Parts: sequence; structure tokens; C-alpha cells
Amino acid sequence: MRTSYITLNRITTLALIFIASGIVQHSHVCAQDTAAKAYEKAYDYILDEKWADAQKAFADFSKKFPKSNLADAAHYWHCYTRDKLGEDKQRVFECYQDFIKSYPKSKWISDAKSNMVNLAYQLSREGKPEYEALVKGMDNTEDEDVKLAALYALGNMGSEKALATVISLYDQTPSDNLRSKIVYILGNFDSPDSKKKLEEIAMKDRSTKVRKDAIYALGNSGGPETIEALKKVIRSIAEVEIRTAALHTLGNMEDEAVVAFLGEVARTDGDAELAKAAAYSVGNISTAKASSELQRIMKEAKNMEVRKAALYSLGNQGGDVAVAALKDAALNDPDMELRKTAAQSLGNIEDSVAVKALEEIAKTGTEPKTQEAALYSLGNIGGEEAKRFLLTMALSHPNEKIAKIALFALGNLTGGESSELMLEILRKSQHPEVRKQALYQIGNSGNDPAAVATLGKIVKEEKDPDLQLAAINALGNTESDAAVSILVDVAKKGGSKKLRSAAVNALGQIGTDKARAALLEILDMKPKGKE
Repeated sequence: MRTSYITLNRITTLALIFIASGIVQHSHVCAQDTAAKAYEKAYDYILDEKWADAQKAFADFSKKFPKSNLADAAHYWHCYTRDKLGEDKQRVFECYQDFIKSYPKSKWISDAKSNMVNLAYQLSREGKPEYEALVKGMDNTEDEDVKLAALYALGNMGSEKALATVISLYDQTPSDNLRSKIVYILGNFDSPDSKKKLEEIAMKDRSTKVRKDAIYALGNSGGPETIEALKKVIRSIAEVEIRTAALHTLGNMEDEAVVAFLGEVARTDGDAELAKAAAYSVGNISTAKASSELQRIMKEAKNMEVRKAALYSLGNQGGDVAVAALKDAALNDPDMELRKTAAQSLGNIEDSVAVKALEEIAKTGTEPKTQEAALYSLGNIGGEEAKRFLLTMALSHPNEKIAKIALFALGNLTGGESSELMLEILRKSQHPEVRKQALYQIGNSGNDPAAVATLGKIVKEEKDPDLQLAAINALGNTESDAAVSILVDVAKKGGSKKLRSAAVNALGQIGTDKARAALLEILDMKPKGKE
């Protein structure tokens, strides 16, 4: 009995320990939950910008839950609300210092340091220059986000003294990322000195990215000084990538004063990539002067690709002047490639004037490739007028190839929903190849019962074996079960071996269960059920 009593006593003791542990754990969980709810309520005041309520709530939180895992966050927000309520900046600064000392590993440390930097600059402006040493004394081991906060604070000051400090920071920092951010801040200073520094950075910084950032910052600042600075970069011996960025930036400024300069670069620069960039940059300036300059580039540029770029830029500009220039180039330029490019560029101008110009090019042009480009451009523009013209060309043009291209363009315009139009071409065209392509277009219209019925009728009634063969292949392209019975009939009873073989291949192309069963039937085999 004694042994049994001891054993029972141990078990009871263990049970009591587990129960007590559970009670303690439950109590701890409840305390955590209470703290979390209190923190959430206090943070809601932050979101609602009720700073006084938030300050009191976070102060109460710190007293009630000093060991909570949210204690550091509560301390940070308490300092933050003091700043928002306009308390003495030095006291707020000291609050953040105490927070950093108390919670050196908190995730809010960086935010606290950034806020301290902003306070330091404000205090410096209020006659306490000792605080500015906080920024000037930052060494390379300091958190970069703190440095960035300092930069933004300086940028907001906007004074000559602040600009000098920003420039000094740029000259001292080895970090490409930080120098890039400094460039952004410099772009916010509207002064000749800031633009001069940006020009220097664009020409000399060791990082290509920083140099390009300096160019973009110059573009954002605008003004005559910026234009001159960008011109210097373009005329320099800098890499093509840098000079190209400067060209695009000039064009994006959309200042007519830069048109002549950009045009000269496009027409005369020996680097084709740079000259092309200049032509595209002129195209970003939507004025009559820019259009006139593009026409000059189109005629005088040394490189063919640059002249093409001028044509594309005209197409992107649009307007009657651009249409007239492109139409003239498509019909009269001595170079075939440029005639073709001009017709393609017209396809980017979606108006009736461009449609009329393309119709004239397609009808009267003497170069087939230019006519083809005009037809495809009409298909790209779309609309009822273009559709009617393409249908007429497909039906009546004496050149079979041109008529076929009109058919393809018509298919592009209608997005494949053109069975009725293709059937009309099939019935009326005098060109066998055009009729055959119309059949394929009908087949490509997908699982359309009307298209399948039309193709089946052609298979049965058409006397031309080539068209019959095209119709059978088109039925396979439909991938429709509705085509299976038609193809089985041809495979079993069709005239020539060629047509019967094509029907079998078309059934294989359809590939459905019904088509598979039909193939087994043709082989005089019965399916054993689905696998």
C-alpha cells in the first residue's frame, strides 16, 4: 500500500504542476492580449491624428506594460506625438535620445534617428548651430537612411547654406546610392549653382547611373541654363549612353528652342544610335517647327536608320502636316526602304486623312512592298472606310499578290470575325490563291457552325480540286466536331486519293473523341471505350 500511495502521490503532484503551469501560461497570454489591445487602441489615435489622445494612451501603456514586447514601439510613438503637439524641439530630441539608449535593438531606431536629423536642422535654423554637427559629423558607418533624412531636410530648407551643405555631402560620400539621392535633392534647388553642380556630376561622376540621374534631375529643373547644360553633355566625349539620356531629356522638355539643335545632331552626328535618339527626341515636340525638322532629317540624315526614325517620329506626331509628308515619301522617295517605312508610319495615325493617303498609296504606288505596307497599315487603323477599301482590293485588284495582302489585312482588321467577308471573296475573286486564302481564313474563325457549313458546301460542290483540298484543310483547322461527318464522308467516298488522305489528316488535326472514333471507323475498327 505504501508503494502504491507514493506512486499516486507523484502522479497527483505532476498533474498539479501541469495544471498550475497552464494557469500561469493562460495568465501570461491574457496579459499579452490585454497589452496588444491597449497598443492597438493607442495606435488608432495615431492613424486618426488625435495626437493628444495618442500621447496619453502611449504614456499609460508604458506605465501598465513596461515589460511588453511593444514597450519600445510605445516609447517611440510617445516621442513622435510630443513633436506633433509642438513641444519644445530640444525636449523632443532628448526623448528620442532616451528611446535609442533604452531600446538599442528596436526596429524603430532608424525612424527615431531620421526624426532626430529633421529636428536637428530645425534647431540649427532657429539659432542652435551645434545641432547641425549631427549631420556634418556623420561618418561612413552611419545608417544610410539617416543620411537620406538629413538630405531631404536640407532640400526642404532651400537656402544657399543648405545647398552648400548638400554639395559638400555629395563631394564626401563614397556611396553610389547616396550620391544618386543627393542628385535628386539638387534637382529641387532652383539655382544656377545647383544646375552647374548637376552638369559637373553628369560629366564626371564615376557611376553611370548617378550621371544619368543628374541628367534627369537637370531636365526636371527646366530653364535656359538646363538646356545649355544638356547641350554640353551631348557635345562632350561622354559615353553614348549618357549623351543619349541627355538627348531624350531635351526632347521631353518639349521646348521648341531645342528643335534646331536636336535636328543638327540627327542629321550630322557620326554615331547612328545617337543620331536616331535625336530624331526620336524631335518627335516628342509636337509643333510645326518640329515636323519641319523631321522632314529635313528624313531627307538629309547620313544614316538610313536615322531617316527611318524621322519617319516613325512623324507618324507618332500625327496631324495633317505629318500625313502629307509621309504620303509624299511613300510615293516619291527614291529609296524603297524609306517608301515602305513611310507607309508603315502612316498606320500609326488613326484618322480619315491618313486612311485616304494610304488608299492612294495602295492604288497608285509602283512599288509592291510599299503597297503591301499601306494595306497592312489600313488594317491596323481599322474602321468601316478601311474595311470597304480592303474588301474592294481583295476582290478586284489585278495583281494576285496585292489582292492576297488586302485579304490578310482585312483579316487583321476584323480580328478573325470575317467569315461572311471571306465567303464573298471566295465567291467573287478571280485569283485562285486569293480564294484559297479566303478558305483558310474561314477555317481559322474557329468553332463556328456557319463557317463549318460553308466549308462543307465547298468540299461537296466545288469543281476545282485545289479549292476542295484547301476547304478540307480548313475544316481541320476549325477543330470542330461539326466538321467530322463531312470529313468522314470525304474519306470514304471522296474522288481522289489525295482528297481522301487530306480528310483523314484533318480528322487527326481535330483530335476530339468524335474524330478519333471516326478514324477507327475508317480503319474498320470499333472503339473499345474511352481510355
